[in-house]
Amino acid sequence: MSLQKSILRWFRKNARPLPWRKRYGPYEVWVSEIMLQQTQVETMLPYFERWMRTFPTLKRLAKSPEKKVLKVWEGLGYYSRARNLHASAKEIVRKYDGVFPADYEAIRALKGVGRYTAGAIASIAFNEERPIVDGNVLRVLSRVYSVKKPIDVEKNKDLFWGLQESLIPKGEARLFNQALMELGALVCTAKNPQCLVCPIQTNCTAFQKNRVLDYPVRQRRKSPVKVDAAAVLFLKKNKVLIRRRPLGEIMGGLWEFPEWKLAKDAALTADEIQKHTLASLRSEFSFKPENLRPLAEIKRNYTHHLETLRVFSAIVPEDTLLKSQSNWPSRWVTPREFSLYPFSSAHAKIAKLIS
Repeated sequence: MSLQKSILRWFRKNARPLPWRKRYGPYEVWVSEIMLQQTQVETMLPYFERWMRTFPTLKRLAKSPEKKVLKVWEGLGYYSRARNLHASAKEIVRKYDGVFPADYEAIRALKGVGRYTAGAIASIAFNEERPIVDGNVLRVLSRVYSVKKPIDVEKNKDLFWGLQESLIPKGEARLFNQALMELGALVCTAKNPQCLVCPIQTNCTAFQKNRVLDYPVRQRRKSPVKVDAAAVLFLKKNKVLIRRRPLGEIMGGLWEFPEWKLAKDAALTADEIQKHTLASLRSEFSFKPENLRPLAEIKRNYTHHLETLRVFSAIVPEDTLLKSQSNWPSRWVTPREFSLYPFSSAHAKIAKLIS
C-alpha cells in the first residue's frame, strides 16, 4: 500500500482547486467529465464556469433550447458532447425527476457516457470503487510497472483497467482516482517529467532503470493529412450570409460561413487557392464575385488532419440572389446578430473579423 498512501498524501497537499471539487456534486462532476473529453483542464475551465452560470442546475439545462446550449459550448469543439449533455439532462428529468442517478449502470446508459466517464462519475461523485483509465493514468502505470505493451492498441487496454482497479484503496476511490490522474497531469508528464519530486519514484521501475521516457510504449503513428480549405464572407449591404450544417454531419446544427474543402496534401499556392475557391463559388452558387479579397488564415486540427482555412470576403450586389445547391438553411444576418448563432471554433474566429 506504500504507492497508494504516497499518492494520496501528495494529492491532499497538491490537488488543484478545481470548481467541481468544492462539493463533488454529481451534476458538476458529470459536466466536467464530458467537457474534459478531448480537452485539457486549463482550456475547459472558463467554459465550465460559463456553463454553470448559464445552466446552474440539471433541470435548467433540460429546459433550455438546443441553440442556447450549443452557443454556450461554442469554442470547445466536438459539439456532440453538448448535445449528449442536453439529451441526457432531459432523460434524467423524465426518468429520475431531475436527480442524477447514483447507479453505475444507469450512469453508463446515459448518452455520450462510456466506460471511463461512467467510472469517473461513479468514483468522484459517489466514491464508488470503479476504475478509470485516461491518458494520464496510462502514462503513470506504464512507467511504474515498465509495461512494454503499446497503450494505443485496444486489446492491451484491459491490462491497465485491471491494474488500476486493483490499486484502489477501499473507501478512497474518489481521492485515489483523482490523485492518479493529477499525478500524470502535473508530475508524470509526457515531456519533462518531474521525477525528482515525484511521490512514488521509489515505486517506479522505469525511474529505477533510468528509462522513464521510454514509456508509455506506442505503435508508430500515421503522418497527419494536410488539408486546404476556404471560407467566404458574402457581404450584402450590412449583412453576411450564414448557413446551418445538417444534423448527422460533422458539426451538424452549427452555423457557418460558406466553406469548402479544396485539396488534401496538395500544397496549393495562393493563386491555386483563389482559383479553387472561385470554382467552388461558381459550382455551388452560380456566382463569380468581381473582387474576392483574402482576409485571414486559420489553422484547424482535427482527427489526424492539419487544416489551413483561408478566409475571403466577396461583395454581393443587392439585386443578386444567392441560392445554394446544397439547400442548407441560410440567413442574411448583421454582425451584431452573430451572438445568437452557435459557430464552430474556426467560424467563431471568422465572425470576430467583422464583429
